[in-house]
Amino acid sequence: MAARTRVRRISTPITLTVVGVLLSIALLVGWTVLIAQNLDASDRLAATNTWLLFAGPASFVTIIVVLVIFCIRLVRDILQDRRQSRFIDSVTHELRSPLASLRLCLQTLERRELTASQRAELQQMMLEDVDRLSAFIDDILEANRIEHGGEGVAWREVDLHELVERVGPRVCARYKTSADVIRNEVPPGLSLRTDDTALETVVKNLLDNAVKYSDPPAQVTIRARMDSRRVHVEVEDRGIGIPRTHLKRVFDRFYRVPSVGVRKRQGTGLGLYVVASLVRTLGGQLTAHSPGKDQGTTMRFSLPIEPRGETPRTVLEGEHDDQGTALETG
Repeated sequence: MAARTRVRRISTPITLTVVGVLLSIALLVGWTVLIAQNLDASDRLAATNTWLLFAGPASFVTIIVVLVIFCIRLVRDILQDRRQSRFIDSVTHELRSPLASLRLCLQTLERRELTASQRAELQQMMLEDVDRLSAFIDDILEANRIEHGGEGVAWREVDLHELVERVGPRVCARYKTSADVIRNEVPPGLSLRTDDTALETVVKNLLDNAVKYSDPPAQVTIRARMDSRRVHVEVEDRGIGIPRTHLKRVFDRFYRVPSVGVRKRQGTGLGLYVVASLVRTLGGQLTAHSPGKDQGTTMRFSLPIEPRGETPRTVLEGEHDDQGTALETG
């Protein structure tokens, strides 16, 4: 076990690489100084072995480049291994909690003295646990599908306002909050041609994250606007926020911000990875914005109104003006 721990330490390959690079640089400098101090001998050597004068420095530079590349790839593999280990721990916890709850509910249902209302409450708890497991498994399968190239998307006309109206209540029900926690400010009738299932997964995960990482009373707002080519969407919350140094890394697979506020909430680091990958697959862009800790987070993404290779639909006169002010980005 100790040997395994040493192999996984990031400092080991970095230290070895630094030592190797320094030695190579020292040899390269020594080679250059030696040639400079013996110009006469160098001239005679160059007359018959010109390749030798260039082969030495070129070899040292090659060694340095190889060492640096090797170090970068090794460190990346070690970090990936650590993230996967944390992912396995998270998966174990995510599966164990609802399964334990389901087991307890089933055992309780065996009691004959339970009233009808108590049985209904237990059945509702079981349904919530099943929904939680289903959503968790969907994220894992989606992440795995994306990692292996994914499949073709099914393009269809999607009404974004109706999609949010459909997804929002499910997210609120999962966290047992009132329906007004999520404010749908997407203009009615705003639609785009995209993959319905993928877009629903994107919106669901963003709203889910916004509610999960907000302390009560949570307040999440989703807005959208349309220009001549793209639909721009933002999901804004007043939650625990994201430190600026971690804003780009939150989209990495298995990555979770190392803070107390994040650790006390269940998660695997797959949700935003799935969102970012799906948005990219749909031809869009996703960015995260946060002033800092406890100052909320805003996730923004944009998607083309029409997928590439298809005939753009006609934008009615005045449509941009009516909907373009729906999203205010400062």
